Amino acid sequence: MPSTAPEVSVSTIAATATCTGHHMLKIEGFKHLRGMHRNGSYFESCRFEAVGHTWKLRCYPDGYDKEAAGYISLFLVRDEVEEEEESVSGGVHAKYKLALVYPRSRLLPWPPYDSGSRVHTFRHGWGFPQFISVKWLERSGFLKDDCLAVRCDITAVEKSAVKDELVKAADMERLGMLCKCKDGLCKRHHRRPAETGKKLRKAFVRFFRSIGG
Repeated sequence: MPSTAPEVSVSTIAATATCTGHHMLKIEGFKHLRGMHRNGSYFESCRFEAVGHTWKLRCYPDGYDKEAAGYISLFLVRDEVEEEEESVSGGVHAKYKLALVYPRSRLLPWPPYDSGSRVHTFRHGWGFPQFISVKWLERSGFLKDDCLAVRCDITAVEKSAVKDELVKAADMERLGMLCKCKDGLCKRHHRRPAETGKKLRKAFVRFFRSIGG
């Protein structure tokens, strides 16, 4: 009986970065603002558009709560009006990073200071209660003339599901089917891995021995 080539199809689910936005918050008179906003109190940036949504940067200059006292807390929050309108949608999935901006362009005596990239589903806001110690900040080069700048990078991440029309050779290998062709498009004439072939040969040998016995 002639053998038929197995039919193979692949469905791919992928998280894809679609677009990126940037915003900078400049804080002038940091010590005065810290005196005005005690622990648990905050100020916000203006609304800004990024990756198709409206956002704000929220800063607690003396910490988000008692545990964060003595630190600057930074949060990226969605606009409240947009949040109410899309309360059923499940939020915005995005990758974001908050970083201090050094005030001079030529010399960089201090290493970059940032939160690292994080990925969250934003229904309201996410951030860092202990982003940076105020004492460390005052000794660093990021606070110049009582001014501070924070950069925010946001990248929208979307999930998509696609049925691949062409099965790649790498997918065939994952399935344990090694393609003999070199173009990566062939769905026919596949052979089994060597280990599987050995098991089949042993099974055939045992079968014929049992007949002969």
